Amino acid sequence: MRQILFSIFIVIIWMVLGACSPSSAELELEEHPLADPPEPETLSFTPLQGTQGEILALHEQDRAMVYSEDVIWEQGNPAIASLGEDRNLLAVLETSEQGQPEQTAKLLREDTIIFETPAGLPSPAMPLQGLWAYDGHWALEILFADPNTWAGQVFIDGELVNELQGYDEAFGFQLLAGKPFFFYNRDGKLGYSYDGQETALDYDEIPHYRCCSESSLNPIRAQNMVAFFAVKDGTWSYVELGDFSE
Repeated sequence: MRQILFSIFIVIIWMVLGACSPSSAELELEEHPLADPPEPETLSFTPLQGTQGEILALHEQDRAMVYSEDVIWEQGNPAIASLGEDRNLLAVLETSEQGQPEQTAKLLREDTIIFETPAGLPSPAMPLQGLWAYDGHWALEILFADPNTWAGQVFIDGELVNELQGYDEAFGFQLLAGKPFFFYNRDGKLGYSYDGQETALDYDEIPHYRCCSESSLNPIRAQNMVAFFAVKDGTWSYVELGDFSE
């Protein structure tokens, strides 16, 4: 009898754990290997199976709900406004006029500076990559560039996630189905963090922060999904990752 009760107890525990499974389980990953690298100018690609039109039609409505983040100007400096619940946040990029042109990213709430961090040296890419507000938190993504570094940094409420989690890089922050999402690279291994839970990705590279026409290879961020190109052992893939439950 005790053994039966113990077995029932274990089953109940597993049922509870299943109901509270990590948020990453909510995301579906759909991978489409390509015959050749994608064309950056037009984002056209040739899948090994099916056609580009057939693949893009699968989640056309979700992919169309992209986030729009425009660069504005604040007293002569480039800036971006926050996406999400707090529209009073503004990230401004300032460049020193003396000596080496070092850049600083400053976060303002109603004209009051609440956070600032070095943003490296000027480069072909914009250091301010994203500003988000959600559930009482804020997240700022920066491309830090200098002669030795070209990497994304994600700050959440002033804390550098790269340092807290041991990431070599964090990039592509967005709200996905209302929850925080970003890619990371740790010790040469790629993955993504979704609502605080990590999931490994079996790719060698997810192109991002490219300049000129190749900037279009950055992850395409939409409300319920992210679309991106990835490379594994020299083979390119087009990938759609999202909450496709509805």
